Amino acid sequence: MLFDTWAGILPPSEFQAHVVAPTAAIVDALNARFPGVKIIGFPRLAGTLVADYVEQTGVDCVALDTSVNAAAIAAQLPETVAVQGNLDPIALIAGGAALQRESLAIRDAMRGRPHIFNLGHGILPQTSPAHVADLVGYVRQVP
Repeated sequence: MLFDTWAGILPPSEFQAHVVAPTAAIVDALNARFPGVKIIGFPRLAGTLVADYVEQTGVDCVALDTSVNAAAIAAQLPETVAVQGNLDPIALIAGGAALQRESLAIRDAMRGRPHIFNLGHGILPQTSPAHVADLVGYVRQVP
């Protein structure tokens, strides 16, 4: 997984030069050295630039942070590109109806495409293990 946690603070012209171009070079080098290896790119806060990032870098999967609507971004991507993310860690802390609603919305939005259910950013220390167990249950529910 290629993390670029500062990607979204750049204007689009700089995003191309300092995020897309280096990522594409890394993806090309990894594919040449390790054919078939799957590569996940995480251009944090890239927003509307995510689709261009995927198209121009050749990543197999794109991780989404909580700032984007997963369904809207997924609709812009080829169905063969996997999506990872993007539950808000605060929903996991909240638990209950908010966690259920948000997790099922993401799961349902990704139906029919490769998807790695994950948080849009790291798990927070105050997260209840019981809420994590609830989340696993929601993600595994048969619709």
